[in-house]
Amino acid sequence: MAEPSTIARPYAEAAFQQAKQASDLAGWSRMIARLAAGLQDPATSRILANPAFASEKLVQVLAEVCGAYSAEQKNFLQLLVSNERLAVAAPLADAFEALRNAHEQVVDAHIVSAFPLDALQQQSLMDVLRAKYGKQVKLSVEVDESLIGGVVIQIGDEVMDASIRGKVSQLADALR
Repeated sequence: MAEPSTIARPYAEAAFQQAKQASDLAGWSRMIARLAAGLQDPATSRILANPAFASEKLVQVLAEVCGAYSAEQKNFLQLLVSNERLAVAAPLADAFEALRNAHEQVVDAHIVSAFPLDALQQQSLMDVLRAKYGKQVKLSVEVDESLIGGVVIQIGDEVMDASIRGKVSQLADALR
């Protein structure tokens, strides 16, 4: 069986083309993210598992859950329902965001910090990353006290570990 990301990719590309044509990347992004989040909800899963719902009713329920306002968005939901592809909503959302980020010249940066970062520190990190990558930066920040100090920055497959825990680990490896 194919990987969910492999199944989701053509749907993400189709949605991206529709969104680009409608000049509504943000709206489609919100709709697909809500769809993925909504399908994680146990109540929504119970509704979808109910065989009494016809596909038209499922599309109507999903359109309300994820805020599909345009006819194209509702048609996209109908396509997912009729092809039984709702299970790949999360990888579809990831693939759509990757296409959107590439189009808008944006990188997603996930920062794990030992301590909460204030707005000035976050802006400083964004400025450094913007200069390094030459693109706008979308920042998500998480706190992990086990780092002891410093930060770990992940952008795509690249990880920059500037944490105390990382330095101690490197030192331990060097001493072995």
